[in-house]
Amino acid sequence: MKPVVVPSDPLPVVWRGNETGGQKMPLTYHYCSLETACAIISNASLRLCDITKSNDSAEITYGYAAAMDSLKRIGLISGSGPTLEFADHWIELLRPEYQTLLREALSRHLLPPNRLCYAVCLSERADQLSQWRAYGDDGRGVALGFDLSTFAQREPSFTVCSDDGHPLETHMMTLYRPIVYGRERSTECFDELAARMARNVHDLRGASAGTQDAVRARLLDATLEFIAATAFCKKRFFREEREWRLAIWGPNANTAGFETLQEGLAHALPRRFPDTVTHARFTVLPRTDRLVPTIDLGLDLGRTLRAVMIGPRCTASEQDIRMLLASAGVGVADVAHSRGTYR
Repeated sequence: MKPVVVPSDPLPVVWRGNETGGQKMPLTYHYCSLETACAIISNASLRLCDITKSNDSAEITYGYAAAMDSLKRIGLISGSGPTLEFADHWIELLRPEYQTLLREALSRHLLPPNRLCYAVCLSERADQLSQWRAYGDDGRGVALGFDLSTFAQREPSFTVCSDDGHPLETHMMTLYRPIVYGRERSTECFDELAARMARNVHDLRGASAGTQDAVRARLLDATLEFIAATAFCKKRFFREEREWRLAIWGPNANTAGFETLQEGLAHALPRRFPDTVTHARFTVLPRTDRLVPTIDLGLDLGRTLRAVMIGPRCTASEQDIRMLLASAGVGVADVAHSRGTYR
């Protein structure tokens, strides 16, 4: 395995803490119809959907090309698909169930076989024509501006426990990050994440018996975050969206004890984000020719909903919007009309 020099902060700047590029994290806007906006505000919740059911046919798989190249450059793997090999058999440092998870994820270029990624998409841009056309009911809807920085201030990995405190799963994940567009930026991000993995592999090989479990947990966190990052890379074709994603990794029906683990995750999210999340509810909804697993994530809108942009073709007045917000207990939010003249 190649020697690795890891920077003191291995995550790319745009993925650090609650800041981006040294500036305060921006509000991000969820474009939607008036009907959907009323549902979000009256129910005080955002709906996160199975990311593999999105409108980008290359979702998830695009990031794996850059991810695999980074692992090869750092010397952690060689080959691909059925010929995939792990240098010096480092995968054997993980528990058997995670060996299977990692091998299948990397060889098949899919999400881990026992996980689902639920995500909701937002944009840094509050008044963008393409967003109005695609997501804001062709300009007749609104864009809801959220402060979701709380979700970026916690480490991604966390433990889900039963009601009696028994650990059910030690490596569930929540992530709130901007999308990285294009191969060059994706490569930069995956190179740093791969270097973090390589450092943990090196540390684990030299760890004493008393520290092995802690180092192994760090390696697993780094490995899962590496795989999770494939959900935050898209082709440059989509770059004008300036998208951020809030994503939650949950179990799918292939997971042993699926129902218990899903219930545990629903209870864990409000405990993990007590000032922001009020509840979480899993369901499956029909969408034309498919079924879509979803999470309705309850939010304290008084803390998170900070702005509403009224679409260029929307006839709702600012007073109408403020009355809607007041009905949900949201008293402080900026309300403005689009500057567009789109008809």
